[in-house]
Amino acid sequence: MRCETARTILELNLPQLGEADWRDMDAVENHLKGCPACHTWWSERAREDTLLSKQFRSVPVPEGLSGRLNNKMIRLQSARRRQIACLSGVAVVFLAALGTGYLWQSAPSPLDTHELARLLEWRPELDGPSSHERMEQIADSFRRLGVTVRLPESLDYHQVVGYGVTELQGNRVPQIFFQMDEGASRQLVRLLVLDSRKFDMSQYSLEQNTTTGRQVELVPDSEDDRFYFLLSTQDPKRQPSY
Repeated sequence: MRCETARTILELNLPQLGEADWRDMDAVENHLKGCPACHTWWSERAREDTLLSKQFRSVPVPEGLSGRLNNKMIRLQSARRRQIACLSGVAVVFLAALGTGYLWQSAPSPLDTHELARLLEWRPELDGPSSHERMEQIADSFRRLGVTVRLPESLDYHQVVGYGVTELQGNRVPQIFFQMDEGASRQLVRLLVLDSRKFDMSQYSLEQNTTTGRQVELVPDSEDDRFYFLLSTQDPKRQPSY
């Protein structure tokens, strides 16, 4: 062991702190036995520590110091208790006020029939997004799902009652459900957007099935020949499967 290492361990008082490994202490003791310079240095340090300890013990303690220290500690503890009690009282008042406010806010208010009537008169074509904006919102939803789509602009997207992605022949197909007014009755129309890159549309023939109350119409996209719009009009009493 080098002199610097041995003196550092002894300077930091590591043996008394219990932080020195027993193997290090054996090495320090062996070093002190074999190094006269370090042995002399350590002996001088030990003698100085002994003298300082004796001098501190010989210093007289002022009379009444112990009692004054005890009284000071008692006053500090009492002040601390009063502070805690004060904070506890403030917390109780705050919680009580909070509870009162919560009860006041949670109390039901009378239903305003005039405001309700104005709400029921809300018309999406006037107060909400336009049909085109609604169409773009739905198209963006499909794009976020990873489905490329174009939607026909001729339809009224205020009448959309639901939309999502279905599966046809292992391909994901966008579908939108409309509830359209036809005179005095309502018709449920299902729109499927078919991609000609996934389906060979040349082999498809239009189908009209009057026995089930369903009429199918296939409309090619006028701006992009990639997409076809298949409209299926169903009996409104039959619920679509999303």
